Amino acid sequence: MFSSQNAHFRCFITVTLLLLTCQFSHGLTTKAYAQAHDEDEFQIESASLTPYIHQEQNRRISKFSSMPVPRYASLKYGEVNGRLGPSIDYPIKWQYQRSGLPVLVIRESGDWRKIRDPQGDEVWVHERMLGARRTGITSEMLVMFQKPDQETRPIAEVSMGVVADIAECEGDWCRIDIDGKRGWATRNSIWGVDDLG
Repeated sequence: MFSSQNAHFRCFITVTLLLLTCQFSHGLTTKAYAQAHDEDEFQIESASLTPYIHQEQNRRISKFSSMPVPRYASLKYGEVNGRLGPSIDYPIKWQYQRSGLPVLVIRESGDWRKIRDPQGDEVWVHERMLGARRTGITSEMLVMFQKPDQETRPIAEVSMGVVADIAECEGDWCRIDIDGKRGWATRNSIWGVDDLG
């Protein structure tokens, strides 16, 4: 099970509060998504962990990237600015601080991509901020198993809000990697792995 030391936790909270105070004073909000060692500080609503696709929106190939929209991607860097519009002239709405965070690309304009994050917020990021690394985020407490079968040996328990690398998905199961631990987890317990059509 992933956990944090109490002293580390208090230090992390103090530093986080100081950073947030400075950022709010400059009108900037940070989304610091949890890593495996600090998931206790990360609050996320499991009800929001569903892909956002308008009922009338069909999957199409974008003329800007020649890739399907909507599609899943992941943040390439540990600090990514999400803006209110597709240009650096627009103000920053969120600053993401989690490399590998899965996002849903729902629109494109030139070099900019409108994304929806796991909590449902929508912002614009430059295409360079997105990578091809396939990731998901746990939408509930889950158990990793040795094989795609709940009768096999459990490997680890994983808290909600942890980013995992996705190796493959077969039916109702996905093979995932979290900090070197590899195993299988149920597909419906991970945001970012559902079939978009």
